[in-house]
Amino acid sequence: MSIHQLDIYGKDKVQTAIERFKTFEPMAGEDGYYLAFSGGKDSSVIKKLAEMSGVKFEAHYTLTSVDPPELVRFIKDEQPDVVIDIPRYPDNYKNPKLAGKQITMWNLIPEKRMPPTRIVRYCCSELKESRGEGRFVVTGVRKQESAKRSMRGGLELAEKKSHRMENYDPDNPDEGMIHNCMKWARKHLNPIIDWTTDEVWEFIREYNVPYCKLYDEGFKRLGCIGCPMGTIKAREQEFERYPTYKRAYTRAFQKMIDVRKDEGLDIMDWNNADDVNKWWIADPGTNKHPTEMNAEERMDYIQRVDMVDMYAPWIEVFKKELDKRAYEEYQDEVRKEYEYLHWDIR
Repeated sequence: MSIHQLDIYGKDKVQTAIERFKTFEPMAGEDGYYLAFSGGKDSSVIKKLAEMSGVKFEAHYTLTSVDPPELVRFIKDEQPDVVIDIPRYPDNYKNPKLAGKQITMWNLIPEKRMPPTRIVRYCCSELKESRGEGRFVVTGVRKQESAKRSMRGGLELAEKKSHRMENYDPDNPDEGMIHNCMKWARKHLNPIIDWTTDEVWEFIREYNVPYCKLYDEGFKRLGCIGCPMGTIKAREQEFERYPTYKRAYTRAFQKMIDVRKDEGLDIMDWNNADDVNKWWIADPGTNKHPTEMNAEERMDYIQRVDMVDMYAPWIEVFKKELDKRAYEEYQDEVRKEYEYLHWDIR
């Protein structure tokens, strides 16, 4: 379907998206919209639409320390009006050595005493999700990106911090995976919620919207380097392309091990940072993430894998594959493993 196909109201998708911006602008207040800009194709489109609508907005990109260099260069060269925010620890932070310093993946890992995983994605919470608190945030979330996002709305409201909802990175399809990142109290507008990927690229071509050229090199997502939500193949390709980042992760993992030893915490089978790397990247038995396993491999996986914090997303998947008794036994096994490891997230 083309972005210019008319709906029952005689409007195409470009007109509808612009109208969404204009309709809710009064709710954005004097500061205008806070446009969450990731540098990906979808946020590039919503920024162009915001400009076309004439509404007041600020586009913000948060520097995470694991950003693809080409992406940061694209933003600086092609989107110079985007505000690049650098997250920092508060001056009164509990660890005085970090107070006032930039929050990076390299100090988060030893500070949290564990690597970021698919379930415990503290990196999102610390580096991204507190941005735009109290503002009317615009994102490039689209329903087509996943089954979970298909349930998202064009307008989402959360007036109290206790009203927590799932939050998604604007430009990275999660392919049905569950994200456990939570929203702070704020309003969200998703103006291209009903656009397809083809329509996004049609708009980019027709309106000559600048985009990061990593897409032309075959990249499907432009997220953080080494993100645990990526597939094994994608992460290995990233570390081959960006070996400096792999070395930085390795150094951070070694610091994490040292901290755990100093505090008398269990280090499992990790003798060094290389062991953590192997644990972190993949299931050692199949060299696959659960997303890439067939039913038989998943059955074997739950019996032997050490990455207990990766069990939870697959309970519903396994439930569909196993009979009731086997499923109940699986739940009991997961519960025992959780009680055994009992990660302490500081």
